[in-house]
Amino acid sequence: MRTVRLSQTISPFGVGAIVDVLGESLMGVDISEWPYERTVRVESKRLEERLGVLELRSPPSVPAKPSTNSPGIHYQRFPRWLFCQDCRRMQHYRSQQETGRPPQCGQCKGKLVPMRFVAVCATKGHIRDIPWDGWAHSEAESDAQRRCHDRVLIFETAAQGNEGLSGLVVRCRTCGASRDLGDLPSRGALKRIGVGCSGGQPWQRNTPPCDDPLEVLQRGATNVTLPDTTTALDIPEASSAVRDIAAEVRQHRNFEDVQSAPHGPRAAILIELIAEDLGVEEGQVRQALNGDPNEVLRDARRGLLSDEWDAFLQVTGSPDGPVGTPDFVISATRFIRPDPDVSPVIVQLDGYVDTVVLAHRLREIRVLHGFRRYTGDADLVDVNLGRRGRGRWLPAIESFGEGVFISLDQERLAEWERQEEVQERVAIIESRRRRSILGARLFEATPRAVLLHTLAHLLMRRLAFSCGYSSASLRERVYAETTPRAEAGLLIYTAAGDSEGTLGGLVREGESPRLARTFVAAIEEAGWCSSDPLCRESRGQGMNSLNRAACHGCSLVAETSCERSNVLLDRVLVVGDDTIPGFFQEILETIRAETVFRSQRSIHE
Repeated sequence: MRTVRLSQTISPFGVGAIVDVLGESLMGVDISEWPYERTVRVESKRLEERLGVLELRSPPSVPAKPSTNSPGIHYQRFPRWLFCQDCRRMQHYRSQQETGRPPQCGQCKGKLVPMRFVAVCATKGHIRDIPWDGWAHSEAESDAQRRCHDRVLIFETAAQGNEGLSGLVVRCRTCGASRDLGDLPSRGALKRIGVGCSGGQPWQRNTPPCDDPLEVLQRGATNVTLPDTTTALDIPEASSAVRDIAAEVRQHRNFEDVQSAPHGPRAAILIELIAEDLGVEEGQVRQALNGDPNEVLRDARRGLLSDEWDAFLQVTGSPDGPVGTPDFVISATRFIRPDPDVSPVIVQLDGYVDTVVLAHRLREIRVLHGFRRYTGDADLVDVNLGRRGRGRWLPAIESFGEGVFISLDQERLAEWERQEEVQERVAIIESRRRRSILGARLFEATPRAVLLHTLAHLLMRRLAFSCGYSSASLRERVYAETTPRAEAGLLIYTAAGDSEGTLGGLVREGESPRLARTFVAAIEEAGWCSSDPLCRESRGQGMNSLNRAACHGCSLVAETSCERSNVLLDRVLVVGDDTIPGFFQEILETIRAETVFRSQRSIHE
């Protein structure tokens, strides 16, 4: 038995992902092989309805030192080709050889470690071992080498001692055939030796072959597994919720059977059954079936954010104290309080900030839908690859924490984003997003969306110095939709797996005057980057040039903190430059003027 943190079973070590445990390489199997009876229900009616599932369930948790009888979820050894660190002998380790202990070499009893490379399907998300015996014999020089059957492979360094992959060789000790790894990562390398896609995942059996090309990746590469997750906050139910018929249809136990074969012989009967169970028209069921699954998921995520936006703004009418539910305790606070000694720049900044809400307790739920491999536009592999014996459910984990919600002044923001210079600059980012392989997973790049996303990063970087949490512990949620109603806010929060949540340091930083000082410091720091003028004048940075003036020196945060892969950022939209008006440009000018005034006064004194 091996252990991982409960939160890691969703991401980054969830279904289909490779996890290294003390030198062993294991891959999480799909939820059809999880012990359903030992999983724990995660209650969230709103999220279940939005995602069209009957249940959300968390993997079983175990003590710090589990026994062999402790519940757990299944991981399978992958890759199965291993080599001995001592004698360099290679071995294809089969499931029948598993003993529950780390594998050992059958010859010298040395430790077996996994080979570095795996082969992934470029479009459909399949993955397989590289057939190293075939690779070693792919450049056979004699009939004896081509007819070799008792193949004993050795993974060694080339005699010439070349650097790079060409210095690594797989050699057959039986016949002497060998080949280095220099050509292995090249496109079509496996196809040239007659190796094709297996058509499935390592734990699946008897899958139909796939004709799509294979690409060779290092097993630790980030694009071996790209998890597709949805995160939502547990907020109070709306008092007058409108019935969502499409969501109810997607939740029905027979929906997936119809969706998999919408024109099959049983489709008409099942559609009639769903309509009868829900008390709706058959046309409404067919309408839900015709929706694009990717677009349905995007709409669900937008709906979740809109619900949260409404929940945070409801507290502005209740200034007496914290309100909400046990897992959503919030209170409104002032950005600045009446004080004759307050700085003029903070008074000016108060006109830019509309609402500040302190989230004393939050419950965050993270759900795993599936994963992709190689590129972000590859087919989504579902978390459940087995037979559907019960209603659809998805794996999820819950965390508890705290946060600060901030909304900007809508009128001032609308006036700023209508400026032609702003729209032209953001239009370049949006055109790149549409062409990017990540485009479908990112929000539309609008002036307010990029501004709010960048502002969230600037505030997180600043809050990490004072809130008591590491920068990697802070997270963001951006509310930037313009339809059906305008949103202009952000949430910076932290969450932990412990049921008691976190310690209150972030809420304290949201109180007056601390938040105003943090805002001023963040805007001032955004005015200059250690990589300027290269960063400020950059025409494109980051993946697919999806960032403009944003780099590690000024705007980027930990990957765990950003909900959009550290792209769609531009601090020029925040502080401006000679040609682009920034939303907080006047604030930055006031900050600099105050600094000059103080410097001159100190000189005269």
